[in-house]
Amino acid sequence: MVTSRPPLLSIRSCCLALVLAWSWVLLASAVARAEVVPLVTLDAAPGGTSLVGRIGYLEDVQGSMSIADIRNTSLDDRFAVPSSVVQQSGLDAHARWFKVRLHQAGSNGNWLIDSSNSILQHFSVYGPYDVNGTALAPPRLGDLAVPSAQPALDGDRAMYRFHLAQPGEYTLYLRAVSDLPQYYQWSVWDAVQFGQAEQGLSMYNGICYGLLLGMLIYNLMLLAVFREPLYGYHFLACLFAIVTIAALNGHLGRYLLADARAWVPTVVLAAPPLWIAFAALFCRSFLELPRYAPRLARSLLAFMPLCGLAVLLALLGPTRWALVLTQALSLATPVVMFAAAGVALQRGFRPAGWYLAALAVLFFAAAGVALNNFRVLDLPWHYDGLQFGLVVEITVLVVAMGSRIHLVRKLNGELGQKAEQLARDAQTDPLTGLSNRSGWTQHGRRLLETSTQAAVLLIDLDHFKPVNDQCGHAAGDKVLATVGQRLQSVLGGRDLAARLGGDEFAVLLGDTPDRAALQALVQRMIHLVAQPVPFDGKQLKVGCSIGIARFPSDGRDLSVLMHAADQAMYFVKKHGRGDSAFNEDTTPATLAAA
Repeated sequence: MVTSRPPLLSIRSCCLALVLAWSWVLLASAVARAEVVPLVTLDAAPGGTSLVGRIGYLEDVQGSMSIADIRNTSLDDRFAVPSSVVQQSGLDAHARWFKVRLHQAGSNGNWLIDSSNSILQHFSVYGPYDVNGTALAPPRLGDLAVPSAQPALDGDRAMYRFHLAQPGEYTLYLRAVSDLPQYYQWSVWDAVQFGQAEQGLSMYNGICYGLLLGMLIYNLMLLAVFREPLYGYHFLACLFAIVTIAALNGHLGRYLLADARAWVPTVVLAAPPLWIAFAALFCRSFLELPRYAPRLARSLLAFMPLCGLAVLLALLGPTRWALVLTQALSLATPVVMFAAAGVALQRGFRPAGWYLAALAVLFFAAAGVALNNFRVLDLPWHYDGLQFGLVVEITVLVVAMGSRIHLVRKLNGELGQKAEQLARDAQTDPLTGLSNRSGWTQHGRRLLETSTQAAVLLIDLDHFKPVNDQCGHAAGDKVLATVGQRLQSVLGGRDLAARLGGDEFAVLLGDTPDRAALQALVQRMIHLVAQPVPFDGKQLKVGCSIGIARFPSDGRDLSVLMHAADQAMYFVKKHGRGDSAFNEDTTPATLAAA
């Protein structure tokens, strides 16, 4: 067998290409490091002047270099000039030096150098130095661990204000140390223009905080009204979101933890996993996942221990793993939430659509931050995008919760109607549509409580058994249904008719007329019941005997009145049927007097 071998020339060519490529990278790096830091002309532009691609950068891995070392001419050429934003993705705590060369054309300029950073363990500024190397101001040192120091040097973020009294060239050196992911996006501003721009930013932050605080109050109100845990979960999710955003904006360290700023990095690491945990619990409850997607519901619960571990690592260390775990959770948890919302929407839970829209905005903002931190992306924005995404998510979630409340109220209304229908069915005779014995007892007692004069009529059909025996049960059912309709036709709004069972009916008259009018009404009932009932070509005939008891003379309780009417009805049965009798006329004393 002949074994083919790759051509030797091809292997050598590949190796040579790799060597040349690596040499080019080293050469390009050397050229970049040897590049002179550009001179930036100070300009009172409304938007400030960006220093991206125009600032020198040197990473001090050991963190041991002093300003004297940095200003040594032998190190001057080691400053690189990055073409994009300087990014610190890991928790390395290296010292990062920045060199800024400025040119002022006029005199008496008030300027400010600003970055987007708000949480730096150390931030110091040296200079400005004039062309002779003379420092025009003492060093400004900031340290989170020192309560009296100013980490941001006169602001919420890493910034430094300085005054230049003469035209000329000046140099500043900035030293920053952080053990959190950072973006060093420096700009130089005219102090007045910066103040005007800060007013707009303050308004934006005020709107964001206002919406978030409003959401806290909104959830507390919903929790008080509906007593559902999901509103408590969302309240806590919003609370830790506010803490996270306030820490990233620098407001937490400047206002709430002004005397304990060393805790700010811990809060920054501990608040996001708590935000994620309660957002996941809210998702589980809001989408009713145990009902619509039980497996995904269990998956969200599985994230809870990981969130707890991230908080524990943030409090006790190592913080690097707390950050890595939190960023992994910020990517993984929304994926499960997306899947859960899709399943719930597919299975008919319409508020899941709004939830999907809200989650999508926040997810892409958070994913952008995490991917930026991992250097997968190089986006021009970072935590500002997270704040914007959170505000949009909160706004859409208001609509989502309103949609859910509307749906729940609609379902509860339908359930209430069904419950009322079931209750009516339980108290209604299905053949005649009149009340059954249960409905008679419940409604009859309530009717008696509001009546001053009432009467109970107990009605028993005469000659009904031959109809059932000779024509069948269908004929008997037809007779019973017709009798029920005829009795109902002569009753008023406060009267109650019921079929108590078999061929026995009862009527409660809530507003009883005098004896003569009552007697006339009863005779009309007897006449209506006696009318033939057409069935299958035949005319079915029955009669009825009616016993009458009056409230309150014959009794004040429904059961007592029914007993009295029953005695009167059997009196009629005994004396010929097809007639009526008042209970008061069937007592022994009355009969003896008659």
